[in-house]
Amino acid sequence: MNIKNNYYKVGHLLNPLDIKIDSIVPKGKRCKIIVPARVDTFLCHHHYFVYPPRPQVYPVNSINFSLCKFTKADVSIRNDKKIIIDASNNHKTIIEHVVKIIQKTLNIEMGFNVSARNLHEISHGGLGSSAAIMSAVAQAINILMGNALSISQMTKLLAQNYGEETTKKGFLSTMASIGGATAVALSGHSLVIIGGEAEIRCLNQIPKEYCAVLLYPKNMKSISGVTDIRLYRKGFPLFKNMSTEWGDIKENMLKTKIIPAVKKNDYSVLFKAINMYTIGAYGDIPQYFKYRWASHNIFFDSFIYSIFSKLFGSLKIDENCFFVSSGGPLIVIITKHYKKAVYLLGYLKKDFIINKVSLYKRSSNFQLLR
Repeated sequence: MNIKNNYYKVGHLLNPLDIKIDSIVPKGKRCKIIVPARVDTFLCHHHYFVYPPRPQVYPVNSINFSLCKFTKADVSIRNDKKIIIDASNNHKTIIEHVVKIIQKTLNIEMGFNVSARNLHEISHGGLGSSAAIMSAVAQAINILMGNALSISQMTKLLAQNYGEETTKKGFLSTMASIGGATAVALSGHSLVIIGGEAEIRCLNQIPKEYCAVLLYPKNMKSISGVTDIRLYRKGFPLFKNMSTEWGDIKENMLKTKIIPAVKKNDYSVLFKAINMYTIGAYGDIPQYFKYRWASHNIFFDSFIYSIFSKLFGSLKIDENCFFVSSGGPLIVIITKHYKKAVYLLGYLKKDFIINKVSLYKRSSNFQLLR
């Protein structure tokens, strides 16, 4: 295995699963699938973003919420070994990559026709759009092959062999993936907690009265993966200091307090932790995003504190949570008081698109054609 200058070849299986699969007989000829998006926030072990124990293995703990924002894929088996892709130019490389690593994992040589698209307009903004594309295509092939891989196996495989599009032909750029987007896309749960090396630690269905309020800057048109990666690496100096200078919600708290409470359908501990991590005593989110997005004049301490104070001057801190999803710049509020939240944030309508989005609570929809 060789990663040089943050690139590796399309189709290279960096971290194969520790399994052996014999010959598989396809269960159908074509699979159509729709998967949901995710928003997430990281709670533990941020230093692994900069110092992963192995290439493309990031043991960062994350909280993921499933949203009714969708990605579709249509995959059919060919009579030859070719891979024919119908997708945006930005996604063709990652689709080729995921098809090839699934072929290697399942020990199959057949070719595929693949059509895949995000059914929303936010790319590299915090919805896990690239990971959703990869998850939808991979799962469609997996279904065609009789569900040879479990959701846990698929989550680990895609997270630890993830990459983003680049200008270097035939190569992917290394980029962190924790596994939340795949686990959300395939599990059918509205709350997924990931820990360890892309391991699913907790699955939960949040009550239907909760929803997400999304704020997206109007002046941030969908950025390219190349730009997103540049900004991501720009933030590395801040990641190095997280869990030392600005604190880190410890894994012990996640295991002994947050997850046990969630399993009892008590979200107060989780919401308090996210809010403190975002803006309170832990305080690393303002530091990181101020540094990363400063060139776009979006994230500054005063701006985030303004939103936080508006919301939690009127909303209870243990019944609502506030965070910036993944790489941003998508701001997320999980709440059961969305009308009040939207009212409180009315002053931002000039600069932000503000949407209420339902949480998604069922397994990915698919149609297997025989």
